[in-house]
Amino acid sequence: MSLILRMPRKTRNFFNKRGVSPLIATVLLISFAIALGAVVMNWGRNLDISKPGDECASVAIKIRETANYQVCYSGSGKNSYINSIIDNVGNIDIDGMGIWIVGEKGTKLLDFNEFSIKKNTLLDIKEKSVGYDFDEYGSIKHVQFIPKVKIEDSIEICPKNSVKADKIAIC
Repeated sequence: MSLILRMPRKTRNFFNKRGVSPLIATVLLISFAIALGAVVMNWGRNLDISKPGDECASVAIKIRETANYQVCYSGSGKNSYINSIIDNVGNIDIDGMGIWIVGEKGTKLLDFNEFSIKKNTLLDIKEKSVGYDFDEYGSIKHVQFIPKVKIEDSIEICPKNSVKADKIAIC
């Protein structure tokens, strides 16, 4: 005599159902990982990791826009110059400026320790103070201004506080 156990009909249907296919499960896991990574990266972007006593934390500059451009140039070929007005909107004096000009053919990095801007004042970069060679570097794509501050006897470059000018026109 054999004893056969029969399960109720509802229980049999539960065990016969199939789960999520492996392909869909993989896609779901990857999309979850990407979403979680995006959240963590955005959260990390908002962290302030400046050290106490970091002089660059008080530095802030702004490019003044004039007639729908931020930087203008004059001249042609090797005898070209760029002009711009930079506002020091931070809480500390700026003791120099690095200017990174990106052209179609190459980039040029200029270093000006004589460009100083007192806090809440502006720097008017006029003709012939910042030279540029259109023949060598091509037409200007953008210009980035990198402030510097003096700490004791050395100059500290503040790349996190730089500003970029995309609106470029002829003066």
